[in-house]
Amino acid sequence: MNKPYLLFKMRNSPYWYAQIRLSDGSLSNNKSTGKESKSEAEKVVMEWVVAGAIPKRVSRKEKSEIKTSLDTLSILNQLKTHDFSDSEINQIINILKERNYIKSAIRTETKAARDAMEYLLEFWDYDKSPYIRELHLRGKSFHKKHSNKMTRIIINYWKPIIEGKLLGEITRNDINKIYEVESTQKLAPKSVKSIIHAMTVSMKWAFLHGLTEINCYDGIIKPCEKSKERAILTMEETRALFAAKWKNDAAKLACLIASYTGMRQGEIAALRAQDIGDDRIYIRHSWGKYDGLKSPKNGDEREILIPQQLRNMIIQQLMKNPWKQDLSAYVFFSKKKADRPMDADAWAKYMRQALKSIGYSDPEKICFHSFRHGWCTTTLSEIGDQRICMIGSGHKSDKIFAHYANHIKKESALKTIAETSEKLFAPIFEKLAVEEVEYTIIDDFPENQKLLPCTGESKNKIA
Repeated sequence: MNKPYLLFKMRNSPYWYAQIRLSDGSLSNNKSTGKESKSEAEKVVMEWVVAGAIPKRVSRKEKSEIKTSLDTLSILNQLKTHDFSDSEINQIINILKERNYIKSAIRTETKAARDAMEYLLEFWDYDKSPYIRELHLRGKSFHKKHSNKMTRIIINYWKPIIEGKLLGEITRNDINKIYEVESTQKLAPKSVKSIIHAMTVSMKWAFLHGLTEINCYDGIIKPCEKSKERAILTMEETRALFAAKWKNDAAKLACLIASYTGMRQGEIAALRAQDIGDDRIYIRHSWGKYDGLKSPKNGDEREILIPQQLRNMIIQQLMKNPWKQDLSAYVFFSKKKADRPMDADAWAKYMRQALKSIGYSDPEKICFHSFRHGWCTTTLSEIGDQRICMIGSGHKSDKIFAHYANHIKKESALKTIAETSEKLFAPIFEKLAVEEVEYTIIDDFPENQKLLPCTGESKNKIA
């Protein structure tokens, strides 16, 4: 009968070593008995066999109390040598997860084994992202400007933390490391929130689509976002600003439109001939540096009434367009390309120069968007009904507010806004009075035909 072990000596060692025969017929690794006598060594090995356990290490002075059972050795041996099927591998992983030995495991050649940086850069790539494609299919807007911003955040802030990791390895601890980065600690809470957003949104999408087993986005404490209150001009300062001489008349008109209507910079830049009505502006598009002509924010078109003086100023600006005079002509045209408006970012520069000329203390605190904030503030203080103001501004802060806004008669609200704005801006238009010329814009006139002053019955019509 074969012994359940092999006993032998190793070169350069006075001790006897043993290999125990396991239940599957294989042999354990070499184990020192710690004995120089063969008979004593055999006695030790038989104790191991009877007890069904082998100590991890045996020294001459003392026996280790940490032992590995023969059954465990057999399992470990099989893990090293056996060719497991996919289902068997999954069973092993699931057992280890059920017993809380592991949280997750990344199998080779699976989606979770993808390089994390590669996934994140694709996730925020406007042209390749399945997430952005999914949003568009659902009718939600997502612009290249935001896509580019998120990509820069991934490269600048997350690459040093996760480079070299697999997608399935990213944990909540990795996300929280962003708070330990020195450069992050110097940023405003709003900026830090954007950095975390770039990671948590992409990882949540990966988790929900089975690309990772780790929920690393819940439980992340985001900074309290409390933006600095934006500086706005008083009506007295606004009147002084537009009474001043500007170095650029187009910038002055753009700022006047923003101040009177509360329109966003991109919405004013996107204005075309077809958007100027008899007594109102139709806000149908916005212009983005990366997206070009796109839908307004929140995706909804709106309109706002304007006085005749302001309409005449807009038409005069439109008449200067050297490229074309049809309905697609931009009011604030580019001098370099016919199919795009001028660079709207320059408007704030001319506005600050004008503010400086009237002695305003800190022009840098005023940005183009300050006009929108000022419009909301002054209009709301005059009207007193936020729901009416929301129709003019296009804001949608929450579903409940939007629900109430839908119950207001739009035309009545627009007239209320127009009456308030005309009262507020009457002194400004008195200073900026232009020649009372009215224009007609018609649908299908010959190419390159110019806009002409209205005469007789046809005046003030937009087909």
